[in-house]
Amino acid sequence: MYRINKNINLILISLMFLGVLSLTYGFFQGRIHLTESEISKIISDHITENKVKINIDSIHHDNSNYSENKSHDKHNIHSSHEVSQEQLDLIKYVENYFKIKFSKSEKIHAKNLEHIIHITVHALHAKSQRPWSSLLTATLLFFGASLLTIFFLALQYVAEVGWSVILKRVFMAIGSFLPYSAIFLLIIFTTSHFHLFGNHTYHWMAEGIMNPESNNYDKIIAGKEAYLNFPFFILRFVIFFLVWIFLFNKLKNLSLEEDLEGGNNYYFLSRKFSAIFIVFLGVSSSMLSWDWIMSIDTHWFSTLFGWYVTSSMFVTAMLMILFFTMHLKNNGYLEYLNTSHIHDIGKFIFGFSIFWTYLWFAQFLLIWYANIPEEVTYYMARFDDYKIPFFTAFVLNFLFPILLLVSRYSKRIPGFLTFVSGFILLGHYLDFFVMIMPGTVGSHWNIGIVEVGTFLGMGGLFIKVILNSLSKINLVPKNHPMIDESKNFHI
Repeated sequence: MYRINKNINLILISLMFLGVLSLTYGFFQGRIHLTESEISKIISDHITENKVKINIDSIHHDNSNYSENKSHDKHNIHSSHEVSQEQLDLIKYVENYFKIKFSKSEKIHAKNLEHIIHITVHALHAKSQRPWSSLLTATLLFFGASLLTIFFLALQYVAEVGWSVILKRVFMAIGSFLPYSAIFLLIIFTTSHFHLFGNHTYHWMAEGIMNPESNNYDKIIAGKEAYLNFPFFILRFVIFFLVWIFLFNKLKNLSLEEDLEGGNNYYFLSRKFSAIFIVFLGVSSSMLSWDWIMSIDTHWFSTLFGWYVTSSMFVTAMLMILFFTMHLKNNGYLEYLNTSHIHDIGKFIFGFSIFWTYLWFAQFLLIWYANIPEEVTYYMARFDDYKIPFFTAFVLNFLFPILLLVSRYSKRIPGFLTFVSGFILLGHYLDFFVMIMPGTVGSHWNIGIVEVGTFLGMGGLFIKVILNSLSKINLVPKNHPMIDESKNFHI
């Protein structure tokens, strides 16, 4: 039985506390919630008091389409006049007063008072949204690792794999995080629907967005109402987690009963439930990608997106399997674990990193080559405002594995493989970051206290849950029909 080291336990509790503090700080920073009229008064009073000369001609914008107008205007920079020094000074005042930062493009297009008010509202919304987006990013990263580890466990049964038997309890422990991720996701979805605490993650949940009589009406989003409505959205969420957790607990209980009674019956039952889990995940993995990530950019869609997200989750799952396996081995557990087992884990990390790259490039190439405006805007937002995290994710998730893990020898050195895997994990965090942030906070992103603290806090909770689970079960199955094959596995 595994026993949690007191020092490790203290570190994990500290990380969780850091996560809470980081989120609290984020909510405190984004606490200012002002209407357009209130912002207009503050700016107008400053203009009057300081006799600022600025164009105050009214340009009527539809608030619901403002971000689209902004994106369109990026292609017409040279057609507009230069921004005066007084306008730049006013923008600087607004940034200092509201403690916000405008992008270069926003400053260029701040031609009149109404426009400045619009970008100020947008920036304040992004500021209040930032902790929620950070929480969603971290939650989905560790949720994906948990869910796809269960998938990998089920795959071992269906494929009748022998080499991984001594690691199955590690798989089960990682899967135990699934209910915790459900709680965090439910909080995010519910607060977004009711617009609580500055949470506006999902634009399609905005009030009046599907009502033709509303000023916020969006014809494209309204056309998706049959699928994108909150009751059906939550129903899918509940069904997914109930089925996943039920099947996972079934596999776990069958394995524990196998330890006590032996025989092949439990193995055959596990294989049956594993097949059901794999089939269900094949459907639900794509749907959760549409629901929880792709619907953030509601006007955009990609038929390949579900596979892309799932591949990122699978690589993350293999990384977690490696980390926890090495932790146990380094602390004197898993006596039968050898370099051949580590080598096989490394092959999965390498292979699916290449598969992720194929999907990354395939999605990008098709959209770039077609050059359809409603599709290209997805990548334009990432090229314009997220260049560094976008391409850093590509480097860490593709170039690192292809350069450092391509040889057989490199995958058989536990320390080196773990070191490289740490960078790959960072790359997949950035991958989720780039999927979520452009549609929620726009150009007002940052990787600071809130993002780092939330990631470390969620990671601390994730590790603690897994280690607690490991401490409650036998680390190696006793009566599995292929246990001897796994103990004597050498390649």
